[in-house]
Amino acid sequence: MALVYCADIGSSSLKAALIDTAGFLHAVVRIPYGAAQDPAGRWLAAFFAAAEQLAAAVSRSGVSIPAAGAVVISGNGPTLVPVVETNGALESLVPVYWYEAPLRIEYPGGNSPGGKFSGGYLPSFFLAKAEAFRKANPGSFAKLRYFFSPQEWLSWRLGARPVTVLPHPAYENYYWDKTQCAALGIERELFPSFVTMGTVIGSLDPAACAAGQSSSSAVRGLLPPGIPIVAGASDFIMALVGTGTLKDGAVCDRTGSSEGINLCITGSAKEVPGLRFLPGAAEGLWNLGAVITQSGKLFDDYRVSSGQTEKPHAALLREILASPNHPGRPVLETMGRAFLNGLDNLEQSGRKIKELTLSGGQASDTRWNQYKADISGRVLHLPEITDAELAGNAILGAMALEGGNLQEKAAAMIRIKTTFYPGDIITL
Repeated sequence: MALVYCADIGSSSLKAALIDTAGFLHAVVRIPYGAAQDPAGRWLAAFFAAAEQLAAAVSRSGVSIPAAGAVVISGNGPTLVPVVETNGALESLVPVYWYEAPLRIEYPGGNSPGGKFSGGYLPSFFLAKAEAFRKANPGSFAKLRYFFSPQEWLSWRLGARPVTVLPHPAYENYYWDKTQCAALGIERELFPSFVTMGTVIGSLDPAACAAGQSSSSAVRGLLPPGIPIVAGASDFIMALVGTGTLKDGAVCDRTGSSEGINLCITGSAKEVPGLRFLPGAAEGLWNLGAVITQSGKLFDDYRVSSGQTEKPHAALLREILASPNHPGRPVLETMGRAFLNGLDNLEQSGRKIKELTLSGGQASDTRWNQYKADISGRVLHLPEITDAELAGNAILGAMALEGGNLQEKAAAMIRIKTTFYPGDIITL
């Protein structure tokens, strides 16, 4: 059994965990980013700060933990990090974040000949970011050497070779290809070559630790030079892996400020307006997704507007659920209706949803999970590791170190901590 150092790059913080190849969580931390806007000042520093805290947490537990056997990193997407070359030196610029440009870009001139790009939009989720960078920074674009996603950039800075990580080949059109790049006049060579997630793409470079300003003996013991760096995918894909949404009919509920309910299917599905239809996390699978853009954010906004930001999230939720007349009750009911609408929309595909696996920040609250089970009439499963991206990273690490396929490793490593049944009594 080996230990995997798992990290996930978010918009405002980096999460990291030590998870072994049996699926047991040994420590987890979150590192908020400081004011620095460059990737090295944010992600690289946070990666080693997280390692310091993880090593300290393990030390306090009194349990002897071996050095990590692999590093696996995921990140938010579709964000792009431009790396330019000036006088032979490479410099990383401020990223073009996923929320800073449209998700899709129109094919120049409308529909393409032969209708290859239906509706006039390119399939790629990334090329809109690349085009936004070119328009805003023509001088820097002329010196561009690479575009990376966050996890690819950090892996590269730690010692991996330059790569673009695909979940599997069916995702290539949603990243980029020669045809789409040519349509925009962007060189395909600016994007590193594709590898499949779970591939070993390099090893930890001693110079990377120096660049991360980490001289701690504890970190050196946890992350010794030479351990493999395994290709991690986007946070969305890793959450599907980490919840075991890898077989026909499996459903996960990814929660946070927003929420996504994802149904895994094989074969065809009815087109349902408003739902996202994409390849699944493994070849041969497809994902049908209902996106709830205002979910946990509604509750956070209520805390601010009602002057209760100092009150713990769980305490306020307990008060609201205990009183049907509480002024915050409409907020929870709005969130609940959005959850139900998402389930209803997914069932229009012809699949019935009876149970879901939970993940993310909202899933940490027992009362909220029970409330959702009660109003939906569905069974909700809470895994031991609720940060599904980190759990997914550990599964990739275990595959790289021990072999096996995605479904086998997920089944072996994901354990359910609590199951919420409609009508169960939760003490408020």
